[in-house]
Amino acid sequence: RSGATRGTSAVQAVGRRPSDVERRPWESASIFAFFTLAYAAIGYWLVFRAHVVGFETLERLERALMVVHDDPAKLSAVGFDQPPLSVLLLTPFTLATAPVRSLAVVGLTSAVFAGLTLMFLHTMMRRAQLVLPLRLVVLAAVGLNPLVVLHASLGAATFLWLAFVVAALGALLAWYVTADIRFVMLAGVSYSVAALAGYGSLLWFLASLVMVAAILARLGADGREVEGTTVGFAAPTVYVVVLWSALNLLLLTDPFHWITSRADAAAGSLDGLGPSTVALATGDLVLHGAPLAIVVLPALVFAGIARRNTFALWLGLMLAVSIAAPGLAVLLRLSDAPLQLSDALPVLLVAVIGAIWLARSSTTRRTATGAALAAGLLLSIPWTFAAMDDFPRQGLERAFHDAVASGEDQEGARTLDGAVVGYAHERDMADFIRANVDGSDAVLTDDAVTYAVILLTGSPATFVDRVDDSDESWERVARSPAARVDYLLLSRDTDRDLLSALYPAAAVGQDPALTVAHANDRYTLVEVPVGYGFGGAAASEPTRPEPDAGSPVEGGYDGIEGERGTTP
Repeated sequence: RSGATRGTSAVQAVGRRPSDVERRPWESASIFAFFTLAYAAIGYWLVFRAHVVGFETLERLERALMVVHDDPAKLSAVGFDQPPLSVLLLTPFTLATAPVRSLAVVGLTSAVFAGLTLMFLHTMMRRAQLVLPLRLVVLAAVGLNPLVVLHASLGAATFLWLAFVVAALGALLAWYVTADIRFVMLAGVSYSVAALAGYGSLLWFLASLVMVAAILARLGADGREVEGTTVGFAAPTVYVVVLWSALNLLLLTDPFHWITSRADAAAGSLDGLGPSTVALATGDLVLHGAPLAIVVLPALVFAGIARRNTFALWLGLMLAVSIAAPGLAVLLRLSDAPLQLSDALPVLLVAVIGAIWLARSSTTRRTATGAALAAGLLLSIPWTFAAMDDFPRQGLERAFHDAVASGEDQEGARTLDGAVVGYAHERDMADFIRANVDGSDAVLTDDAVTYAVILLTGSPATFVDRVDDSDESWERVARSPAARVDYLLLSRDTDRDLLSALYPAAAVGQDPALTVAHANDRYTLVEVPVGYGFGGAAASEPTRPEPDAGSPVEGGYDGIEGERGTTP
């Protein structure tokens, strides 16, 4: 990139648009629409025919439904135990309740962002000057990868933040090619959205910040240009992180709660995972989930050092960060799901971006490099699909594998960690409530556990839950329910359900004072008679003794106590 291309007074082009690839909006729109519809259709089949769905997805959808349709609408339903945009980005999908309660939107919520991701990859390949047939083969190979299909079609949160990370990396690639400073600003904005959709994206942001400064310094930019560019790039992400930390401080008195809450939840499950164990598990993860990275990483390092390809070297750093991030989160106790197969998905996408750049850098062997990328991706499809059957740390991968391999319904099957697949019990209870319970605030429940039932009714206003006022207000109603509600919705899990912990006999249908209206293996709905009071106290004279330190009714909606998102 010559000084003439960049301008005479600055390393970067300022105030004009340098030469770039021709804009083809209809081509990009077609890529986006095809993959979005394809993944939405696959998700529809998985949810309705195979009954495979993640309860983490149902929880976020239920929160988004509360934001829009609770009475009154509750922005507080977003909570502090998850990245806020992982819920808020779903609110447009909950504007109509019928598709939500039928779960028809589950696949669409992730398919849209997966479609954007593949569209961004396609644009990068255009900048790498790969021919259209080869671009389409590479896209098909990425799009058919089992990990991509699973997370793109089942409403997982992964693509909600990965789409913006890929957009940011694509913008930085465009900046390096064109010297157009506007791409740096676009990357900064993309990272700011990614940061509040998935906290892990901050690692890529920090690496990108150092990369921008280092590249400018190497190209001879003066201090003012380096400072101005890096500040402009970092400002949006720093602003949203500071704002989110300030809200955590104001409402939870802990500015870093958004970082540490997951570590608190995970501390017990990560015991015994030391550096050597984590290193071996990371290698296993990359080998089975993203084997392409094993070839691309050394190739990027070689191209960066031997051929003085600066951007290749920095993409190699990005790929190394992607590989190390899951293990680092375990060692720092920042993860409650250690080194699962799904952690290989970011590694796979960054490896693809690295391979695209290698193709662009190989001016005489561009097509051959692109064809090798396509071949590697195609060969990894059956390899990763087979790993889904028995990889030791996973979520719904085995259920997805069995559903695709056999075409059979997975309702009632068990994952490798013992969770039960399917939502028949939630649907059964939700259908009964919709048919037999009228009015607002008729059912008291702990939504931290019964969120799936609330979602499947499509009517959060029917329930009195811990989001409506506060935990203290909810507890007062729980100890004197007849004054406010007609029913109690209890789960059989008395360890996590605070209401079931107060009414353990009723949770299993054995409280003679609370008649069972409907029950199944996971949930019990009981009627609250007029004048009923907790512990025999009259409803008009509620008593509320101070709970001791181990009381099951202590805790908050912020995810430290009574965590949400675990499969019942």
